[in-house]
Amino acid sequence: MKFNSTFSLVTIAVLGMISILVPVFILENLRQYDSPLFPMIRAGIEGISSYSFLFLLLSGFIVKLFSDVAPWKIGLMSMALFPIAAICEMIYDSSSHSMFPFEFIFYALYTFPAILGALISQGIKRIVVKK
Repeated sequence: MKFNSTFSLVTIAVLGMISILVPVFILENLRQYDSPLFPMIRAGIEGISSYSFLFLLLSGFIVKLFSDVAPWKIGLMSMALFPIAAICEMIYDSSSHSMFPFEFIFYALYTFPAILGALISQGIKRIVVKK
C-alpha cells in the first residue's frame, strides 16, 4: 500500500516532532527551559539525545517504506515544524531567539537521520523487489 506524497510529508513532519518530544518524557534528568510559546519543543531541542536521532531514523525509514517521496524531502519535512515554531516565538517575543541562524543550521543537520533512514529503506526495497 502506497500513500500519496502529501499524506507522507505531513506524516513525517508529525513524526519528526514526536521524535524530538518523546525523549522529553523518557529522560528523567532532562532540564526544562523557559520559552515564550513552546517550552516542550525547546527542552527537546536543547536536550537532544540519541533517542531523538534513533526515532528520526526510524521515522524516515517507515515513511519511505510506504511512499515514493524522495529521501531529501523526507529529511526536510522531518524538521519543518521546528523553524515554524521558532519563527512564531520570534514574532511573539523578539528576544527569545537571539542565535536563530545557528539554530536553523542545527535543524538542517538534524535532517540527516531521517534522510539516512529513508535511504536504508529505499535500499532494502530495491533488494527485495529487485528493481
